[in-house]
Amino acid sequence: MSQYDDSLYTGLQEEETAARILDGNLVAAEIRQQVKEEMKRVKAARGVVPGLAIVLVNSPVAHRGIAELKKRTCESVGVYCQIHELGSLTRQDEVIALIKRLNYDQRIHGINVHPLPNHMNFKQVIRAVDPAKDVEGLHPLNLGNFLIGDRSYLPFTPRGIMKLIEKTGIELKGKRCVVVGRSHHVGLPIAFMLLEKHATVTIAHSRSWYLEQMTREADVLVVAAGHPEMITGSMVKPGAVVIDVGVNVVGGHLVGDVEHKSVRKVAGWLTPVPGGVGPMTIAMLLLNLVRCCE
Repeated sequence: MSQYDDSLYTGLQEEETAARILDGNLVAAEIRQQVKEEMKRVKAARGVVPGLAIVLVNSPVAHRGIAELKKRTCESVGVYCQIHELGSLTRQDEVIALIKRLNYDQRIHGINVHPLPNHMNFKQVIRAVDPAKDVEGLHPLNLGNFLIGDRSYLPFTPRGIMKLIEKTGIELKGKRCVVVGRSHHVGLPIAFMLLEKHATVTIAHSRSWYLEQMTREADVLVVAAGHPEMITGSMVKPGAVVIDVGVNVVGGHLVGDVEHKSVRKVAGWLTPVPGGVGPMTIAMLLLNLVRCCE
């Protein structure tokens, strides 16, 4: 039987509810406390206040509210934070020029680039970030090192997902894990992290044939496909750990890639949206900042 901390889940909230709800806010609070202690240590040893720069190009996929939340979180743990907000008509070369200036700014130890408008190439922009300031762990150099076992710079969202899975107490060795989604910042890195824990991993996506057959075999199901509520209860193995990474706005409401009403009757563990993976991404971003500062 899995061992778990009772404070990390909401139990049987309704008679039909089976899944324990993994509260990302509680786990993230633990991480933030760890970050606060690390920041004090760095400041005492080097006389340096760690600094984060957030690059935000105004677009529907990059809301300022998230950047403001990150800034407030930074201030709560003693991190210096700048938000650089650029207009929707900003050119890609202007974004790259800003990043290059931040690379040489001694007050800044980590650079976080928010989702970019469709007319910009994220891969080209992220290449402009100094790998030593790559707080997201998405620079090609750092991603390549990660794939050969160097864990100095880990993609922050997958790192948060692994922490949530760890909190369930499940032993991943030999377990069947299915990742729905193949993005370079979530799907592919989390698959490799699960492999490192000796799990048997399948990567699927929205175009996969027999998707339901694959997901129903998963002891751990990570869904990061970007399709609202595509995973329903009939697609989940009873007792499975289900991690919903999706963030979609439908009818003015925030929903994940998992249809929670049906899945929570079947799964053993389930992350809510909001309040699951989201808070963990900010906490792990700050933990990565410690490494960049060091």
